[in-house]
Amino acid sequence: MHAPMSDVVVIGGGVAGCASALALARRGLSVRVLERNPGEGASWAAAGIIGPQLEAAGDGPLARLCLASRSLYPELAASLAEATGIDVGFRQCGALRVALTPSGRDEIAREVAWQREAGLAVEICDGDAARARAPALCQEVAGGVWFADEARIDPPSLMRALRIAAERAGVQFRTGATVRRVLVDREQARGAQLEDGTKVEARWTVLAAGSWSSLLEASGLAPAAVRPARGQIVELTPASPVLTQVIYGPGCYLSPRDDGRVLVGATMEFAGYVPAVTSRAVRDLLTAALQLMPALGDAPIGRTWAGLRPHTKDDLPILGEGELQRLVFATGHFRNGVLLAPVTAKIVAALVAGEQPPLDLSPFSPGRPGIAG
Repeated sequence: MHAPMSDVVVIGGGVAGCASALALARRGLSVRVLERNPGEGASWAAAGIIGPQLEAAGDGPLARLCLASRSLYPELAASLAEATGIDVGFRQCGALRVALTPSGRDEIAREVAWQREAGLAVEICDGDAARARAPALCQEVAGGVWFADEARIDPPSLMRALRIAAERAGVQFRTGATVRRVLVDREQARGAQLEDGTKVEARWTVLAAGSWSSLLEASGLAPAAVRPARGQIVELTPASPVLTQVIYGPGCYLSPRDDGRVLVGATMEFAGYVPAVTSRAVRDLLTAALQLMPALGDAPIGRTWAGLRPHTKDDLPILGEGELQRLVFATGHFRNGVLLAPVTAKIVAALVAGEQPPLDLSPFSPGRPGIAG
């Protein structure tokens, strides 16, 4: 069985796949997205922190990629609101990374020194200055760093808006589609074959299958190039808002929502393809959260959930073309899938159009050691 030929088939309907499909369709290409279980991937489970400065280890290729993507978010959010009427919850709320000891505070200050030298918005805070920004923080907070340009977004709203905007731009979505292999003909990718044998042919193929990317046959990825890393989140529903900015501290982060909810996350576990919430993780996250912000102690627990984030051995995403021609990789984003969606879409669209991508992709090559099969 064959589906009609399209210009591009995108394997995976998460945030990277949907954003790429939309960017391609807006260039006038016919696009088909293959998605197994809509609404069940890591994109829907993410906390939505747009925080390239929070965890950046240094001025490396990943930090530059993340910063470039953050700069694209205001335009993406505005274009989605115009196309769909959906507010995706993009808020430049800032983020505060805190420590509970003076030595921890000094370590954070050393870690972000390169950001100050690079001209990024960084403000070193003592304990009182940190509590002035977030009064509910505990008295033990010794200080930290304020990042004024960091932001947050609501991933479910973002995913709904991307899907609707893509459909209105002409993208066709096929749900319940489990992809088995990449179709190959004479060293070129020619689409995808589903578990039921259906062949979905295309002139270009985009592999955006997240944690399932290494399971696809004939992609050129090593069997363990991408593996699932479980992240669990606890939602709290305080009676009144307790914070407006993202808080990143020992053992957890706190991410607010417009309605006062607070997301507490997230674990990082290699537990296979099991998106379960565990009592131990909930305990550990809540212990860390209440240490940082005791006022959350009376907040009812709302929902709990887990997502499987696509992890690579070197913590770098897989972007660009590999050995197979016309196969573009957009996977392995780990904890940065939502953050990196805008720049990933820009990269994918440029490669399919035969243009120079906006950044050097060599650090993210599908052919690098440990990634290529």
